[in-house]
Amino acid sequence: MSNPRGNLSSISTTLKRFARYGDVAGIRSYVRSGAFRAAFDGLDPERRHSVMLAYAEAYALCEAKAKLPLPTPIPLNARTSAKLANWRDPAMLGKLADAYSPTRDYEGAARLLGVTVGAARQAKRRYLDRPATDIGGKGP
Repeated sequence: MSNPRGNLSSISTTLKRFARYGDVAGIRSYVRSGAFRAAFDGLDPERRHSVMLAYAEAYALCEAKAKLPLPTPIPLNARTSAKLANWRDPAMLGKLADAYSPTRDYEGAARLLGVTVGAARQAKRRYLDRPATDIGGKGP
């Protein structure tokens, strides 16, 4: 696009696309690219402020939508076993229930609990999905 208004719309559209998908690396590489530089240089000085506001808004949205890295799976050892062995404790059971209440998925709960996805799934299946009478004693 050769006019300043077209440059503004192409920049803002590209930034919004990266934000929609949560592509933090993509938005960073686009801002450092020659295409962004050429479009930014083609803008009127009055419109550059709008681009910077659009970038700030898109970057914040992109960071919010980006998936956070999960903890790396580690072999079961005494430290991990101690963390997973006491889910019957009412405080830990409440923590497990709180982790699943807002997210309702294994990945988000695993992040909140600081365990792997498999451990979160297994703890939910063993301690939250069972009937209340089955938690303390032997099952049928």
